[in-house]
This record gives sequence, C-alpha cells and structure tokens, in this order.
Amino acid sequence: MLDFLRLAIPIIPTHVRSLDNHHWFNGDIRDYGVPAATRHVSKLDDGTTVTGELYHPYESLPSDYTDMAVKFFVNTMNTVPYVEIKASPLKLLQGHNVYGFESIELGSDHMLGMLMEAFPQLLPILDFSKTEVLCIDTTYLVRLPHQSMVQPTLDYMANLAAGHRKARQVKYDNFISWGNDGASIRPKAYGKFEEVKAQLHKIQKKADKGCQRSKALVCAMHDVLPFANAVVRLESRITKTYMSKNGIPTNLFQLIKLQQDQPELLLRLWHVAFDPILDRMKGKYMNFSNDAEILELFKSKLVTYNAKTGKPSFTRANNAMKFYSLIRQIGLVATRKLYNESAFYKALAHLEACEISMGHLQNLAKNPNGKVIPFVRLFELKMADQLPHDYVQPVSSYSPKKQGLYLVA
Repeated sequence: MLDFLRLAIPIIPTHVRSLDNHHWFNGDIRDYGVPAATRHVSKLDDGTTVTGELYHPYESLPSDYTDMAVKFFVNTMNTVPYVEIKASPLKLLQGHNVYGFESIELGSDHMLGMLMEAFPQLLPILDFSKTEVLCIDTTYLVRLPHQSMVQPTLDYMANLAAGHRKARQVKYDNFISWGNDGASIRPKAYGKFEEVKAQLHKIQKKADKGCQRSKALVCAMHDVLPFANAVVRLESRITKTYMSKNGIPTNLFQLIKLQQDQPELLLRLWHVAFDPILDRMKGKYMNFSNDAEILELFKSKLVTYNAKTGKPSFTRANNAMKFYSLIRQIGLVATRKLYNESAFYKALAHLEACEISMGHLQNLAKNPNGKVIPFVRLFELKMADQLPHDYVQPVSSYSPKKQGLYLVA
C-alpha cells in the first residue's frame, strides 16, 4: 500500500544561477504567486525597510479530507532549486490510510494536480519531466486474533534487533521503530486501531464545532475503524538514497513505469525493510513448558559421539543449556559481554542449530517462561488480506486523461 509520497519538482535551468555546487532561484518568488517570508527585517536611517533573503515556508494545500505540504526551496546545495510536495495520497483521496491503493501514478497525479491548481503561475518554470521521488512509504498490516494481542506483539518486536537496526520505543507504547531517522530504510510498527481511535476523537471535536471537512473525515474514519481492529501496521520509509544505490529509478515517471511492469514493487521494497526483522522471529521451537524440555531438545540436536567408543557425549548440549539459562537471566546483550566474540557466536550458532529463533532469545530475559506469540505464522497467513472485499479504488479529479495537466515523460 502506498502510504506516503514526497516529491521534488526542479526549476528549469533558465531560472537558476549557480556557483560551484550552490544554486539560487533567479527571480522573485512573489511574482509566481508564492507567499514569501524573511528571517531578517531592519530599517535604515532614512526610514526605508530592508528585508533579508526571501524564502517560502512550508504551507498546506487543502483537499476534501486533509492537506498536502508544499515548499519552494530557492537556495540549494548540490541540486537545483525545486518545489517539494509531500502527503499521504490515501488520506488526500479517501480520508484515511487504514487500507488503500498501491498506484504511485494515481497518488502522484493527485498531488501534482493539487500543486498545479494552487500555483498556476509556477507551471512554466517547473520541469515536471524531472520530478524526483525523495521518499516513499510502503505499508502492510497483520491482523491478530484479538485487539488485546496487539500490545504484547509490539512489546515482543521492541526487543528485536537486525544487524545495525535496533528497535526504539518512541513516545508511547503503541509505536516502535528500527534504526535512526537518517537511515535510508526506516521500518516502524504500531497498532492501527489505537491510532485511528485517537485521531477520530480529535477530529470529532472539530466536527462538533461545525467544521465541514472534519465532519466528512469523521464519516470516513468511522467506516474504517472496525477494519483497524486487532491490526499491527508494518510500515517502512524507503528513501531516494536506497533506491539510487540499488538500481531503482528515482525519477517519478520511470518509477511509475517500473511499477506498471512489476506490480509487486511496493511489496518488494517492504520486504527489504522487514525481512531482516521478521527473520529474527522465525524458529521451529519457540515455546517450552520447562527446562527439562529445553535440555532434551539440546541433547537430541547437539549430541556428539566418541570416535573410538561410540559413546554419546552431551557436553555441547549442557553448554548450550548454560548459555540459554544465562541469556534468560541477564539478557542477550549482557551475555555477549561475558564471552569473547568467537565463543559467543559459536554458542549462539548451537542454539540456532536447534531452531530456536533470535527473536525468542532477544526476548527471553523479559519473557523468562519462554511463551511467545507465533507472530510470523500469523503474518504469513494474513498478507493477502489487506483490503475489504468491497474496496473500490478512488479516482483523482486531476487525472491527466481528464484534465490534460501534464505530459508523462
């Protein structure tokens, strides 16, 4: 699902002046209908008011349901001046992003159409054919048996780490993310029902005061609230940096063409973000009733035999049990500090050979009884169930076929 889109439309070269890697818009943004602000205002001795360099602060363009942010960057480094637009195409077109379409073409058509309608004087100096995708959010959901399972699932996922990505619980219990804000791939997970419920409560207050747009939003969100029940949302931001390094076009129209040729494009990008995390949760053995059951597993998997006598040896199994018990007592990170690197990873490999998941080990200290939710199995069963059976994809009033607004490169 296409949850968010951030686009940059460059200025044509005739309206740009440059010095090395520094570029400026060669004109006055006010002549193009763009609101201007300045960070410096002073008055000369003769009473003349002098302003500093003009800039365009972020402003919001309204739609039927929600807004789109727009900003004209007039002073830039390493790239020509450009107009940036960013929004959730789903929210613009249907009032919510609980579920929706995947079409980058549909989402960008609507966003570019809104820009053209709001700033017609800008159109002659914008090079639409070179529109760049700065980032794109791709999202899929997991439906759990009960809403009460959402927070335990998030708590479990909050302990997962994959490579350099470590989970962070940010602001409130219902939300976690991996990595840092500057990463080229930024996965996050949260409970959708609680988010929609909180948004609905906030919007309802505005609707009660007579806001017509809020009333339309309330209707849209009321209709989708049941679908958000017991849902964990798995969302990832894929940046231009990642796409450029991995052979994915960042030109908007080339990306649209790629998606038309490869309809599973957003799902593939989503897997890039979440496979390393979900792989940590895979394992045949995740729940144990007691230590005897665990030790028996280790003995069956890690037994060795004396080359001369043929007698079984359970030394490796017993060492694995000690290692497992230490992780359960002080946690995987603290256990790592007690071993040298080769010994730690050798012991860890023995547990993985017993098909115990990394997710289980990363959660073991906080969940010493070893009872975990078989999340991956639920996920695998529900991937195809992303939309209501009666979902109808919205149509943009800015469709190029209807309006002839721009030519696709």
